[in-house]
Amino acid sequence: MRRTGLALGGLTVCGLLGESGLGLSRPGLPSPRVQRPPAGLYGWDWQIGAQTAAQVRVPPGLRLIDLDGFGTDAAQVARLKRQGLYTVCYINAGSYEPYRPDSARYPARLKLGVDPNWQDEAFVDVRDVFRPGSVLADILRKRLKLCRDRGFQAVEPDNLQNDENVPGGVITLQDQVDFSGWLADEAHALGLAIFQKNGPDKVLLRDRSGQRLADKFDGILNESCHEFGECAPLAEYVRRGKPALNVEYRQKFLNCAEARRLGLNSMFKDLYLRGGREAAYRRVAYRRVAYRRVACPANRP
Repeated sequence: MRRTGLALGGLTVCGLLGESGLGLSRPGLPSPRVQRPPAGLYGWDWQIGAQTAAQVRVPPGLRLIDLDGFGTDAAQVARLKRQGLYTVCYINAGSYEPYRPDSARYPARLKLGVDPNWQDEAFVDVRDVFRPGSVLADILRKRLKLCRDRGFQAVEPDNLQNDENVPGGVITLQDQVDFSGWLADEAHALGLAIFQKNGPDKVLLRDRSGQRLADKFDGILNESCHEFGECAPLAEYVRRGKPALNVEYRQKFLNCAEARRLGLNSMFKDLYLRGGREAAYRRVAYRRVAYRRVACPANRP
């Protein structure tokens, strides 16, 4: 989640270290096969606010859809996969959300600062995953397993920028990169692909295993790269044969020409609850919002 938060609504599309502290696959256990997300230009959608199957809409030509892990059951995932869709599971990795079913497991010591855009949420101490008996590591492993058990093929872990979001320099840049790398290893150990979420300035940084994030993750999902002039680093994923997805929340910043040039799948989506709290955002029925999808002509599926 960029510091401006999440969104749903109408859209325009442009084209489509584990218990040892390293987050590596458990010794002696075979690594499950990871089904990588499709590369190239194609239609995709991001509907993490859809809390029921009836609220999920599948426009023609989609190849990938990203839905909330807690709010989407295995039957819905199976239906989408039968339609030929690659399914991505949204979880919040770097923040505490009070409305999640496992929220009571977060001790106060993990909560380092309130998210200014979602006042009932708090950024968490991502360094905890490398501590013996880590509570956060156990919570996140269970969330990843939930995604796997519901049949998702990949995971989108939100809030991987706590080095920027937590005040006072408590989380260093290297702390954050190491945490992101740990998540990638944990997802792969379960047979899940994983997207880097935001942080285009981090794509070529190395985690404690020595790997660059663009080599470790299977794609990137970014917010507002056209608006903030941050699109060029996303092409590092494209050069590696991996997808780069981007969402703009203000249509005037959507730049289809730049997206095509860099090989990005960019789209505009309306932030239909501007300034609303997350609790209200979750209660709004998706069907109440007019849904439109207009693909850039050169990239129609």
